[in-house]
Amino acid sequence: MLARSVIGVTSVAIVLTLVIGPLAYCAVEVRENGYLYVDGKPFFAIGLYSSGGARDLAIQAAAGFNVAHSYSWEGQEDYEGGEAWLDAVHANGMKALVGLYRPHVKAMEFDSAIARIEKYRDHPAVLAWHLMDEPGWDKEGNVGKDYMPAAYEIVKQHDPNHPASVVVCHFGDPEKFMPYVDIMQADYYCIPPLPPDWYPGTGFRGVKMFVEKSNAASAGKKPFWYVGQIFDYSFQKAKYEPGPEWQRLPNRDEIRCMTYTAVASGARGVMYWSLKRLMKDEWSRGYLARVECWENLTEVVGELNELMPLLTATTEEVITASDHVVRMVKSDGQDTYVIAANYEREPTSTEITVPGFETGTAEVVFGEPGAGDVSIEGGKFSADFEALETRVYRIMKAAD
Repeated sequence: MLARSVIGVTSVAIVLTLVIGPLAYCAVEVRENGYLYVDGKPFFAIGLYSSGGARDLAIQAAAGFNVAHSYSWEGQEDYEGGEAWLDAVHANGMKALVGLYRPHVKAMEFDSAIARIEKYRDHPAVLAWHLMDEPGWDKEGNVGKDYMPAAYEIVKQHDPNHPASVVVCHFGDPEKFMPYVDIMQADYYCIPPLPPDWYPGTGFRGVKMFVEKSNAASAGKKPFWYVGQIFDYSFQKAKYEPGPEWQRLPNRDEIRCMTYTAVASGARGVMYWSLKRLMKDEWSRGYLARVECWENLTEVVGELNELMPLLTATTEEVITASDHVVRMVKSDGQDTYVIAANYEREPTSTEITVPGFETGTAEVVFGEPGAGDVSIEGGKFSADFEALETRVYRIMKAAD
């Protein structure tokens, strides 16, 4: 049972877990219920792209992340430091996305991929093989409709015991690429607000749309991970000259909204892009905006860890949306919770239905200070949300 709390900002700490003895094989599979299982237990991913080396991995593990990634896999035909990096991931109690060398995948030359898979497939840190980032479908030089099925077949032939993943970036991609992956991810970045003519809303609605499109494409049988934004576009100044609105980091409300909109919509994991872009290889307190962004991120990561019994429960999920608030009602096997997020940049009021609870109390577990408990009457309760506000409620039955 969760205690009532709002996670506070914690200082960065380095914790190394030493692993003694031979490394044990880790069994990973996607089951028909749409959950990823690691050693027979449901697994909810909380990870970072471009995770860095041993020091940074230790910081991430201490903050509550459980998945790491390095672009050295995708950028090098033979990543000489691969085994040491996987050992460091494992020593810190995390799992790894291991990429395949992108130029060879796109050229459909798979000798390097086969060698990598056969070399590392028994390493206990390996969670999944990462096939590609933002594959095109029929784009010159990036013909995903050809190389994605081939890459997926290579993975299944040489390591049937680990899933394959991909990150896509267009709303039509989940349907196109779903047959060739086991874990679908989408990188959808909401800062600055997207042009309103893209679709109704100001950006965060698209997080919900990606989850829905992915779950529809797989009929709920494959997990979707949302890739959230923890960077600004200042690194592209020389190339694109982005305006000032493109040169700021997501604030606390935006990080929470993108995360909880994904979770309330049915995502089975959240990854963030990327640690390198956020910290720029520097943990110095001189980078105050970046440190603040990191602390805002680790706040919500701490909450997700406290919610892990709920997130990994394979119980029924009732997901609805109205008044631009998406909400999930779910039990962890003991208590029932509501995860709710206002995915627009304007206040709203809504009614939330709680099946099985005619009367009772919706107790705020995570939310803004001042978000008080509310009474359930007739199986529902009313709630006012500020722009991008998120809440997690625990539902308490009325006393007999």
